[in-house]
Order: sequence, then C-alpha cells, then structure tokens
Amino acid sequence: MSMSLVTTNQALADFCRQAIEQPLLALDTEFIRQSTLYPKLGLIQLYDGSRLALVDPLTITDWQPLQALLAATGVTKILHSCTEDLEALATIGITNIAPLFDTQLAAEILGWGGSMGYARLVEQLTGEVLDKSESRTDWLARPLAQKQLDYAANDVKFLLPVYQRLLAELSNSTKLALLLAEGQTLMARRQQQLPAEFKYLEIKNSSQLNSRELAILRELVSWRYQYASNKDLALGLVVKDAQLFELAKRKPASAESLLNIPGMPVRELRRHAKLLVELINHAKTLNPEHCPQKFYHNEKFAGEKVVLAEIGQAVKDAAAAADIPASFLATRRQLHEYFNWCWRVSDQERNQLPVPEFLTGWRGAVLAPFLTLPAHIDN
Repeated sequence: MSMSLVTTNQALADFCRQAIEQPLLALDTEFIRQSTLYPKLGLIQLYDGSRLALVDPLTITDWQPLQALLAATGVTKILHSCTEDLEALATIGITNIAPLFDTQLAAEILGWGGSMGYARLVEQLTGEVLDKSESRTDWLARPLAQKQLDYAANDVKFLLPVYQRLLAELSNSTKLALLLAEGQTLMARRQQQLPAEFKYLEIKNSSQLNSRELAILRELVSWRYQYASNKDLALGLVVKDAQLFELAKRKPASAESLLNIPGMPVRELRRHAKLLVELINHAKTLNPEHCPQKFYHNEKFAGEKVVLAEIGQAVKDAAAAADIPASFLATRRQLHEYFNWCWRVSDQERNQLPVPEFLTGWRGAVLAPFLTLPAHIDN
C-alpha cells in the first residue's frame, strides 16, 4: 500500500482517474465542529485497496474529479457512521455518493447492535486495536503531524477488510439490498431539510404548548436557525432549545423581564434580548387562525401517547416481518417526523414539508402493510 498527502488539483485528479477503475473505495473525513453550525473540513481520506490518499481540502480548489469518482456507480463507497461525513463533504459541493455502504449500519442490520464505533468493529472483525488518541486533534492546523496522518490513514485502511467480512454475512440475504437502499436514503435526506418555519416541531416537548405559545416558539426557532446559518454558529450557542421553550411559555414583554427569568443565561442572551422580545410580541398579535394548533383533526385524534404507541407497534411488526432490527427500520427522529407530518400541521402546511421517510423508498415499502395513514390524509 502506498500513502500520499494530496495537496494539488493535479494530484487529486490523478488519484481519482485510477481509483475509478477499482471496485471499492474506502472514504472518511476529518473535520472540526466545536462552535459552528457547519463542519470545517480538515482532511479527506481515500483508499482504493492499493493507494491511500490523504487529501488536503485547504489547498484543493477543483473538486470535479472527486465528485465524479464518488458518483461512479461501478465503485462501491465504504464509510462508517457517515452522516457527519456527508455534511462535511457537502460543504465542498459533493452531494452525490453512490453506491454507499455504511459499515455501522451494516453491523446494525445484522443485529450486532446500533451505533457501534469504528474501533470496536475493526477489533471485532480484524483483531486490530486502533489508537484513538488523535480523535480530538485540530485538523485545520498546518502542517499536520505524522501521528495525525497515521491516525487518519487508519480510519480508511481497515474499512476494506471490515467491508469484506460484513459483505460475507450479508450476501445471502435481502439485507444487503436494504442496506444499499439506506445509503440512497442518507443522500436524499441531505436534500430534504425541514423549512425554518417548521423547525419548532423538533423542539422537545413542544406539543405541550398551547396555540399561542407555539406561535411564539415558531418565531423564536425560525429566527435562531436563520441567525445561526448566517453566522455559522452552533444552534445551542445562540439560544438553547430549553431556553426557547421557556420563553414561549413565559412570554416576557420586555428585555428586562426576559433577563430576569430564573435560569436564563443573562450574559449570553443580553445581545439578543430586545429582538427576542420583539419576536414574542409579534407572535402575541397574530390572529388565532395564523397560530399553529397543538394537534389538527382532533375529532379523529386518539391522543399523542396512544398514536405514538400505535406507530411504534407498527414499526416492531414490520421489522419482525422483514427480519431486521426495529432500530434499523426506524429512529426516534423518523417516528416523530411521521407523527408531526400527520397530526401537527394543517392540511395546507403538509404540502410544504418533505414526505416522511416512513412513506418513501425501501422503508415505506417495508412499513406499508403495517402502517395505516390517518383518514384525513390522501393516499
């Protein structure tokens, strides 16, 4: 195996031109995300089985060859726990990676447990014990130390033998097809984000608020997301979810009263206090018909706990029928995405939202015999 640090457009193009002829490509990224909304890409690792490239994104300006390689359907891309890698790669315009094989998801669909770490999986399947001491290193610093480069190389070097072991377990079942289909779902998810004005639905316990309080929360959460996007700040560094929830309940009428709420971080919120109060007061003036309802179609609604339990049971039944873990079929996020789409938005608003993953792709096909859409939603 040869290893090289790729710092020029030509060197990247040369690697990609040769790698596209190979059947497999191990892929990983290193990034920093301590205080920002978006990850800061520090390194891209590529390994085609014979050549390992550590690509420096701080010096590369032409990503077209890498885009072509990652989109090449004849090359299976192998990653581990790839969600944040996809986010990091999207910052340089790479949004199409196919086919995509996630080794963490492969372990999960085989029933080995969810969220298995890379080092543990490598040790379990190859016997190699990886050094994780550089996992919190500064990947934007230059030059990168040899220890950093070795750590980064290990993150892809063992992906191929891990893939081969997992593939042997999957090859005689339909689980491989589901796993590759989930790779497509992960890519599609990046293109279907919840609009800012509906992000209040994702705030924990928001369904406990009344209509006016939900209107306030909607204003606050939408502003926070737009502000964080413009400033590239982590959402929690602007205002935390729990603080937005408390503001929606208490409805302070002045900056002074806002800052006097027990538990509010005065120093952090002082700069935003006046604007937050303006948003709260605006929401107070909205006509009732312009405020979100706690739930819609209440005449047909059996209650949040009952409906969530029914959806959860449908997931368990569908997973058992497909012989896959329920955790692979549905995450808590996906379950609540479906619930909110069915019951927490109006019929008109529903058309503005992405169709839930429960109703699309392989997941929709597996769930369809067990999950009944509410009567108020057109099939």
